[in-house]
Amino acid sequence: MRRRLVIAIVAGVLAAAAVGTAGCARNTPAGTTPPEGAPAGDWPAGVKESEVYVQVLRSYLSTPAENSFPGQAFKSVYVLDHAHPDAGDPVGGHERATPIASNAQDDVTAALSGMARVVFIADRDTVIETRHGCHQVRDGGILITLGTVDGDDREARVAVNGFVACNGATWLTYVVQNKPGTGWRVTGTTGPRAIA
Repeated sequence: MRRRLVIAIVAGVLAAAAVGTAGCARNTPAGTTPPEGAPAGDWPAGVKESEVYVQVLRSYLSTPAENSFPGQAFKSVYVLDHAHPDAGDPVGGHERATPIASNAQDDVTAALSGMARVVFIADRDTVIETRHGCHQVRDGGILITLGTVDGDDREARVAVNGFVACNGATWLTYVVQNKPGTGWRVTGTTGPRAIA
């Protein structure tokens, strides 16, 4: 009888521990970043990375006051295939990068196909050329570095850096909210902004 009681107690403790940790794997506190090198897709729990990035890119590309190129529609949009938590910081080191999941890349490319040709690239140097001593994006395009998605199921922040040429770059952070019935939408910006 005593042996059965001990077995029942141990089984109960193990079951409680399993239930207690099952939800922890996906519920990451807001304001933290994913583990270094982990795919950024669907992180934090419930946030659809591709939906957030589509809204951020759509807003950035269609708002000249934010991309600092009034009257210019970019036909070639190159996006780094890895996100940087400090993308919105003009003096950021961009040392830690989180891969953007390939399915998220596909979703973004498809969703924005009517607006621009979006191409995800691994290395910024593949689209940068030098003319008259000035680095610029080839084909009259723009190179975008996205920040990691920082937030929860209701609200997220995503930093953006857009680079066109020597004197053509912007850095800012978007606030994106998940509204019932409409999904993720950019509601504004937060923090410092920089233009070069």
